[in-house]
Amino acid sequence: MSTKTEPAAATLAEIVDRVDIPGLTTRMVESFRQAIPGYARLPLELLESQISDVSRRNLELFFRSVVEGIQPTERDLEPFRMSAKNRAAEGMPLEDLLAAYRLGGRVAWKAIQEVAHEEERDALLLGAELTMDYIDRVSGAVAQTYLEERQALVSEEERRLRELLDAVVEGTPLSGGLRELAERIGFQRADHYRAFAQRLPGAPVREHSATSAALRASGVLALTEGDRIAGLASARAQPSHLASGSGVLALSPPTGLAGLPEAMDEVRLLVDLGAREGRSGVIETHDYLPELLLARSPRLGEALTERVLGALENYEDRRGSDLLATLATFVECGLDRRRSAAEMHIHPNTLDYRLRRAQELAEIDLADPSDLALVVLALRQRSL
Repeated sequence: MSTKTEPAAATLAEIVDRVDIPGLTTRMVESFRQAIPGYARLPLELLESQISDVSRRNLELFFRSVVEGIQPTERDLEPFRMSAKNRAAEGMPLEDLLAAYRLGGRVAWKAIQEVAHEEERDALLLGAELTMDYIDRVSGAVAQTYLEERQALVSEEERRLRELLDAVVEGTPLSGGLRELAERIGFQRADHYRAFAQRLPGAPVREHSATSAALRASGVLALTEGDRIAGLASARAQPSHLASGSGVLALSPPTGLAGLPEAMDEVRLLVDLGAREGRSGVIETHDYLPELLLARSPRLGEALTERVLGALENYEDRRGSDLLATLATFVECGLDRRRSAAEMHIHPNTLDYRLRRAQELAEIDLADPSDLALVVLALRQRSL
C-alpha cells in the first residue's frame, strides 16, 4: 500500500471496526429473502444456518480485504465455492446467486457509510474501489463453481421442470417444449390445482429428489428446493397420495389459476413453520394463521414486537426481571391466573404484581381485546 493511501486505509479500518457484523448478517440475509426469488423459496432453517454462516464469512472477508487492501486468496474463497455448489444442486438460478453477492456488497457498503463520520468521508473513496474489486473477484469464483456443478449434477429436464412450474403458477403460456414435458409426466392442465410443499426431516437432498421423481411418475408436478419438495397436484388429489413417510406436508385447498402464486408462497411458509415445530403429517393454513400473517410481513411483525414488547425487553436487559416470561406464560395459560402462577411456581399475588408492572411498562391493557390481540401476535412473532 502506498504512503499516500496509508492514512485513508487507517481511517477506513477504524470505520469498519464500528460495524456490527452479527446484526448486519441478519439484515443481509433478510434482504436476500425479500429481494431475490431463489432465496425466498429456500427453507427458513437453511437461511438461518448455511446462508447466514456464508454471509457472515463473506462480511468478515470483505471487511478484512477492504482494510488490508488485498484480494481474497483461493483458500479464502473455498466456503463460497462450496455454497455455490449447494445452490447449484438445489436448482437456484445463477442470476439469483450472483444477485445475492451484488446485493450483499451494497448492504455492506451502506453499513460502512452509516457508521462513518463526516470528516472520514475521504477514506470512503478508497473503500469504494476496493469494494468493487472484491465483489468482482468473489462473484467470478462463485459463477465458475456454480456452472461446473450444474453441468455435473443437473439435467436439462430438471431445469425444464422448474420452468414448467413457474409458468403454470405465473399464468404464462406454455411453449411447445413445456407442453411436451407436461404430457410426458402426465401433468394435466386444469383450472384449479392444489399447491403443496413437503419436508422430510433429517433426510438428505437425494431422498427429497427421489420422492419428487416418484410424485412426478404419478402425474404430480413436483421438484426439489433444497431439502424441501414443492409443486402442484390435481384439485382432486388427496393428502395420502402426496405425503411421504414421517414428513410434514402443507397442502392448499383447490385453488384457481389466479391464486396459485399466493398459494405456493403460503405452503412453502407453512411447511417450514411446521418442520421447525417438529410437526408431521398434513398441516393446513388454519393451523398457523397468525404465524403466516406475520411471516408474510416481517417488517410489520418486527414493528409490532417493538411496539408491544420493546419496553419489556429493554427493562429485562437492565434489571433481569421475569416480566416478559410472566406475560407469555399468562397468555399461554389462556389468561388463567391460578394456572399461570402454578406454572411459574409463584404466588398468585406475585403474578398479579408482575402483570400490572408489565402492562404499565408496555402501555397495554390486557382487559382490552385490541391490546390483548396485539400481545398475542407480538409473542407469536417473538417465537418465530
